Amino acid sequence: MRLSPSSALAAIAAVGFLLPRSAAGQSIPSPFEYLERRQEIGVYVGTMSAGEGRFDYGPSGGLLYGTRYAIELSGPLSLEGLLGAVDGSRNVVDPGRVEGDRVIGEVDSRILLIDAGFRFTLTGRRSWHGLAPFISLGGGIALDLKDRAQLEEILLPEDVYDFGSSFIGTIGLGTRWFLTESIAARADGTFSLWKIDTPPGFSDPDRGFEDVADGEWINGTSLTLTLLYRW
Repeated sequence: MRLSPSSALAAIAAVGFLLPRSAAGQSIPSPFEYLERRQEIGVYVGTMSAGEGRFDYGPSGGLLYGTRYAIELSGPLSLEGLLGAVDGSRNVVDPGRVEGDRVIGEVDSRILLIDAGFRFTLTGRRSWHGLAPFISLGGGIALDLKDRAQLEEILLPEDVYDFGSSFIGTIGLGTRWFLTESIAARADGTFSLWKIDTPPGFSDPDRGFEDVADGEWINGTSLTLTLLYRW
């Protein structure tokens, strides 16, 4: 059967009309999803380990917990703040005793952490399959919340260790996992640095310690998990 020119043109036009509509009906799902909400607050818990210094009297870390807040600024950059504490222990050291017998006991330690910094999200204002990995950088202050322990009363005043306060710097890696639009979980691995001061009694030349510095910079590592609410 032969088609007339007008019938052929009508058939071509019909095919041309149907093809775009068929193609438009197909969609390829994207693994990326835009993050509409800009603020979040949450509570976290984890663990921290820290060096104790040359003479082993510094806080060794312990249970880490607190709250954090963040606001997304522009693109991948966010500003965040943290308020938390580290509950652990530290050694009581008597520098007047012989080496190997200087630790006379252990007392509780609680360090308050106040930190602010920036977070750079590698996927920008989007998540990838619900995940948004990031790099964080911050700094703040660490404060000792514990009073002088009774065990330290037997030490000379110049031999008593006091954490006092110290600058703390942090750098970390982590990711957020978006469970819903308003609920997310966050996992962090963080490297930190703070300073512990040396009690003046350890610098006494009669004690026989060589090259005793006024203080030491101590590093620590922590792992935390946060539950976030976003709005």
